[in-house]
Amino acid sequence: MQSKIMNLVGASALALLTGCADLPGGQNASLSMPGAAPLSTTVAATWYNPPAEFPGICITQFADGRLRFGGFAFLNPGRWSYDAATAELRLQFKPWPQLAKAHANLALHQQLLRVDADSNALVYRVKAETKSIGLGGFIFYRDIPCPGKG
Repeated sequence: MQSKIMNLVGASALALLTGCADLPGGQNASLSMPGAAPLSTTVAATWYNPPAEFPGICITQFADGRLRFGGFAFLNPGRWSYDAATAELRLQFKPWPQLAKAHANLALHQQLLRVDADSNALVYRVKAETKSIGLGGFIFYRDIPCPGKG
């Protein structure tokens, strides 16, 4: 099982090595998150996967809609948006052929509602009390400051 997970992570990594272009966000989306106040005028939220078998990985949601992974350069996606009416956080990536396969079992990825493979996006249920989300086999904890540049 661990080998299968590593294969999926590896395939995902290779697919994302090409970098990231600016991608559009959702239609009725905002660029603010529920819960804690924004970390700064430029950073709306952070999600952190502490170091264990791999180095720590930080997801930074910038106030302008950009999304950046720190720690694993190959995970640099493009945009995020939040729909307060449905409590849905949408993370939209540059085309990632393995997106649907890597996230096929929604139960393994905390708060993941659906995979929108046509637009290369993952959609999560995130409310003020949400503490973590799962992405690519990693658990990311909310509003933990990213070490260094994140």
